[in-house]
Amino acid sequence: MRRLAISALFLVAAPVAAMAQRVPGRDLLDFPLGTLADAPVLSTTTGLGLANPAAIWIPEGHRGRISLSAVQTPAEIGVSVQALAIAVALPQQVAASLSVVQGSVNDIPRTEFDPQSLPGDIPYSTSLFSIGVARRQESVMAGVMLRYRLGSLDDQHRGAFGLDAGVLADSLLGLPIRAGASTFLWRPANGSDEETAYSGAIDARVMRGPGSREGRLGYSLTLVERRTAEHYAFAALNEGRWEATAGLLRHDSSGEGDWTMRIGIGLRHRRYHIGVARDGARDGIGGIYQFTLTSLIR
Repeated sequence: MRRLAISALFLVAAPVAAMAQRVPGRDLLDFPLGTLADAPVLSTTTGLGLANPAAIWIPEGHRGRISLSAVQTPAEIGVSVQALAIAVALPQQVAASLSVVQGSVNDIPRTEFDPQSLPGDIPYSTSLFSIGVARRQESVMAGVMLRYRLGSLDDQHRGAFGLDAGVLADSLLGLPIRAGASTFLWRPANGSDEETAYSGAIDARVMRGPGSREGRLGYSLTLVERRTAEHYAFAALNEGRWEATAGLLRHDSSGEGDWTMRIGIGLRHRRYHIGVARDGARDGIGGIYQFTLTSLIR
């Protein structure tokens, strides 16, 4: 029943998208990807740069980075999103990145109002191609990304260019406080068609122990034009090679709000980082899982 409801929603949305010349599949990019449970704007582990182009910057002493990220929903929903990102370090504290994101929904049946299933499934997917540069100046990183997004809904296929920018500060006024701000899927003439996201976040170190032990508390806000708002309060703990983050997320849409829990854990081993995270049930979807694998190149 839930899949039938989703397919009906897509079929209703199709003529609306055609009228507005919108690129299908924008909602598939709302799922968390490559951030684990960190605030998306502040997350630098994978360097995907989806939420913040400044995050593609590569730590000193490394020549590049390769990252794989994925999001998986329960089988009855059938949504999956994957990403591959490659970045290289350039002179003058500059990094360049190329990434590809692919999202899709599987097995959406064609139905009539009786309802009687018809042969074949409805294809619903989006692909996002991004190329960007970021530069570090003292404790501040700034980046820009040129994006091209393709979307398919049944027999409709459209594409559009976008341009995003972001900043990320390791410290503010010399204090152990991080802050960042960015855009996602901004289009110069038709930003409302793409439902641009505007994000900001801040966190601060509240505990420091032996070695690299560190505890942080933070908050982030993401506003998606004409659609949703997400408030996220989180706590993070780094202990040697391990890191863990947990937070409470409020998702507001159409005058209604949902509370969910987000939990993530990561492990660093030499130049590799492996992470997994889980979002609680939201909008009746159920658990959403994130997986990341990142390798720094010396």
